[in-house]
Amino acid sequence: MSQSLANFDQTPAVSVIVSQRLHRAGLAALVSVLIYFYWSTGGTIDLSQFLALGTIILASLPALRWARTRCTWFPAFEISMLTYIAFYAVPLFKGQQELVNFGASDKNQASLLVLVYMISTNFGFNSISRVNRAPRWSVESLLPKSSIRWVPIGLFLNVTYAYISIYLDVIPPNLNGTLRALFFGIGIMSTFVLARLWGQEQLRREQVIFFVINMIIYLLLTFSTLYLIGGISTMALALIAYASAKRRIPFFSIGLFLPIVALLHMGKPEMRKIYWDPLTNETRGAPVQSLTDLPAYYSEWIDYSLAALKQQTTRSEEAPSSIFERASLIQMICLSVAEVPEKKPYLYGESYVDIPALFIPRLFWPDKPSSLLANIRLAVYFGLVPEDDTFSVSIAFGPLAEAYTNFGYIGVGILGLIMGIGYKRVSLLSDGLPQFSALGIFMILLTAWSFQVEQVMATWLSSLFQASVICIGLPLAYRKFTGTG
Repeated sequence: MSQSLANFDQTPAVSVIVSQRLHRAGLAALVSVLIYFYWSTGGTIDLSQFLALGTIILASLPALRWARTRCTWFPAFEISMLTYIAFYAVPLFKGQQELVNFGASDKNQASLLVLVYMISTNFGFNSISRVNRAPRWSVESLLPKSSIRWVPIGLFLNVTYAYISIYLDVIPPNLNGTLRALFFGIGIMSTFVLARLWGQEQLRREQVIFFVINMIIYLLLTFSTLYLIGGISTMALALIAYASAKRRIPFFSIGLFLPIVALLHMGKPEMRKIYWDPLTNETRGAPVQSLTDLPAYYSEWIDYSLAALKQQTTRSEEAPSSIFERASLIQMICLSVAEVPEKKPYLYGESYVDIPALFIPRLFWPDKPSSLLANIRLAVYFGLVPEDDTFSVSIAFGPLAEAYTNFGYIGVGILGLIMGIGYKRVSLLSDGLPQFSALGIFMILLTAWSFQVEQVMATWLSSLFQASVICIGLPLAYRKFTGTG
């Protein structure tokens, strides 16, 4: 294995034929999606849905261009754009219950706002064609070639930590946050590396089996907490790493994984009623005490899911929301445009004021503001949570609703420009560099954070910074103090 891993850090050659095949598959998928959603409306598309079709097209263009032009940078930006389809465009075609309370004008403005972001982000990304040379510390591989042989052990350690943290009460509370960040970083890197090596056909059969078994166990453990987003993000990163190396979409894995997640999602509300404290939305203790309890636990979960599916089939008006509705953020934009500025004034940056403080280590500022404070401010501002109990409910706003609430359409446009320019600069700087360089690792993290669309900017930047400290800062410090850099 070590001999085949020696070339992992180098940018692989991109086949013209494979890239053309990927581009054609992506183009066919885009056309199919557009036709499906048009057909689902019975040919009577309203303005908000028409604008949503524009969002789907603009969100897909970067990925199609990446495939067609045989780009060699890791597609962090391209993936991030695709995520906006599920969170903002698709729910407008699914008859989401939360949108019933908003009029056509609100939905039209919300759809236009998303389209403005898509346009400005694409413009910002395409406006940068070259960048200055990156500093030396960011372009050299942070790990020796021989250390990559320990990646499978890193994956195993992450799975072991997941079991200990979920089911065993042995981790001191003051170390929980640090260890969670540490093993989360190890898990991301290990998952990415092994999936990418698999796509490059550099894993032996037994190594593929080891990887698959560990991923299945990890998903079973994390899903058992009744939080699906963590496992979904990890699996999505693995699929992206594999597809970017193979330049082929893993339809079989996606076709197997998505129905399972959708089924579990349907029974999740009922499971939370049973195993979560209804007053605090926190678990009453681990619902599963050992691995031997998992079969019965998931059997119960699937029973509730099948019952919900039957209910959806027979009485659709009372059925639980679909996975797209649960992931939707378009209703938060509808709320924002309905309230601001007619009923409530713009915040003019109030939800952004604590961002600089979040980059100061809590070791030096124990009482620094929480990264959740911006989200709480928005929830209180719109009257979604009581001021005296702000932690009772967590509301997902997303960066677009936050930007509009602060500065209107101009704020959304500026946010899009900043994100597009930022992604393009990092993409160009990391292009052709070792995957284990600081910039190469940062691209992996950006891809993983592409699925955190529901977070406001303070939470998104703070969590990305913490992961960067673990995955980039610690290796840099090691090289510095050992004199290997």
